[in-house]
Amino acid sequence: MVRLGLKLIAAAFGIGIASAAAWYFTRSPSPPPAEPRDAVRIAMPMHPTSLLAHVALDRGFFAANGLDVSVKEFPSGKRALDDGLFAGQADIAWSNETPIALAGFQRSDFRIVSTTVSATDVNMIIARRDRRIERPEDLRGKRIATQKGSAVHFFLHLFLLEHGLTEKDVHISYLKAEELPAALASGTIDAFSMRAPYISQARALLGENKSVIFRAPGIYDQTDIMVIRQDLLERNPRVALKALRAMLDAENYATAHPEETAAIMARRLKDDPREVEEILADFKPNVSLSQSVLILLESEARWAIETGLTDRKEIPDYLNLIDVNDLRRLKPEVVTIIR
Repeated sequence: MVRLGLKLIAAAFGIGIASAAAWYFTRSPSPPPAEPRDAVRIAMPMHPTSLLAHVALDRGFFAANGLDVSVKEFPSGKRALDDGLFAGQADIAWSNETPIALAGFQRSDFRIVSTTVSATDVNMIIARRDRRIERPEDLRGKRIATQKGSAVHFFLHLFLLEHGLTEKDVHISYLKAEELPAALASGTIDAFSMRAPYISQARALLGENKSVIFRAPGIYDQTDIMVIRQDLLERNPRVALKALRAMLDAENYATAHPEETAAIMARRLKDDPREVEEILADFKPNVSLSQSVLILLESEARWAIETGLTDRKEIPDYLNLIDVNDLRRLKPEVVTIIR
């Protein structure tokens, strides 16, 4: 895999650096003195696209904005939603949009308050070379695992289509994210679709030159999203406002300090710093609510209906699950959803 240097990270994060830095250094990250502090439970996915949540925690932006957070870590955004937020174990969670799109078929007790990161090259497929896999087309007939109903599942669908295959041309199974490296190393599967840090874990287990990694930049513009419990938003709306302030602080820190941000993520994910550098080169911190996120949710809902991931036949009304009020209050120019 080609190792990209820190200059590429700086280029990716450098878009809008001047205006971002000006905004960051002309505001106080602290809330007004009279504003009370609030305790909040956060479900933290240990994956790279929840970049801004990790930066906010590491740099103290939650605390600086009046939130006393207790943190529970999860292997993925899907698990942060299902086992954290929806299980009543957390008040705020971060996830890629696919699990949120699927959740919309079943429930409406949560609100999307912002996207945080967009990326087009975070997911990968790793396969065993000893199973005669050298090219994407060699995946035909092979056993491929992934995490069901997640961004890496949707990526697998798109990747197969990109290379003239469908789900019917392979044997797909579903495992937890943390189970995938060992399953590949043991030979019970031939390949899996995932992202950091599980790709590098699998490669380490297999040994040098015994795996092949497939990427597909540009086929999928995925988004990380901050979600809050609806009852908390109604009961104490200032929590969402404070969390969004922390995200804006984290966005501007990541833009102004790409090298430090890469170091933070490598340390928190316990991953190879060089691999983290490569991944983050594609990321764009993106605290916003744009029409594109609504379109993406609806597109993935159609995929879920067509592939039988849900027995529902109608696309949920995601617009009713999006709360624009707090972000519009803080930074109105980044809210472009048509209501």
